[in-house]
Amino acid sequence: MIDDPGDEIEFDDMVALALATAVDRGAVPGAHVKARLMASLAAPSVPDGFRFMFGADAEWLPHPVPGIRMQVLSLNQASGYAVLLLDAAPGTRFPAHHHGGAEECYVLSGTVQTCNRKMRAGDFLHAAAGTDHGELWTDDGARVLLVVSADDYLPPPSGQSAPS
Repeated sequence: MIDDPGDEIEFDDMVALALATAVDRGAVPGAHVKARLMASLAAPSVPDGFRFMFGADAEWLPHPVPGIRMQVLSLNQASGYAVLLLDAAPGTRFPAHHHGGAEECYVLSGTVQTCNRKMRAGDFLHAAAGTDHGELWTDDGARVLLVVSADDYLPPPSGQSAPS
């Protein structure tokens, strides 16, 4: 048992000094040690069929509506849907539009006014395919996660016109 807290600090200093003195300053680890260390620092392998997107690496793209930027998190061509992250600046208005496919909207932050309702973080909206949506807006800005028909929301590849 240590009676004096000062003894604990002195003991740590003595141990550090003893360890530093005991080290062979000319010793160099073998190549196998470096190889093992570097392998342990390498990124872990990702199983086939998985894709990670980390926030620091995410690319924000301009959206056709001024005041909105987006990230395409996933695009499933076979099923025809996209998962998008939209970031809308305060005061942004999204014009009335038609849903060719279903739309799933989850508000992550901020507020969105739609269908005479004010949606806040944690609120969810489903719009069925074939429905029409009036204008949406955000007074204070919003970030939303959308699962939508890729044809409805993603611009066509360069040189092609949008489907009608």
